[in-house]
Amino acid sequence: MPCYKCSNGKWKYGQEGNCQFDTLGSCEAAERAIHARKKRQTNELQTNEETRQDVTMAKKPHDPERREEPGHKKKPKK
Repeated sequence: MPCYKCSNGKWKYGQEGNCQFDTLGSCEAAERAIHARKKRQTNELQTNEETRQDVTMAKKPHDPERREEPGHKKKPKK
C-alpha cells in the first residue's frame, strides 16, 4: 500500500490511514516496519503451528497393539 499526501501537507499510509507523517520518508519507513511486523507474525504463527504438531505427535500414547517394524527383534523377557 503506498503513502498518500494529505491536504494538510502531511502523509498517510494507505487510503484509510491517518495523516500523521511529516515526510514521505517517515511514511515509507512506517510502511516497511508494518510489513516487517506482519512477516514476523506470520513466521511466528508457522513456527508455533509446527511446534504444536510436534508436541501433539510426541504426546501420543504408546499403542500396545502396534506392529513392530520388519527386522526389529524384541528383547526376550527374563
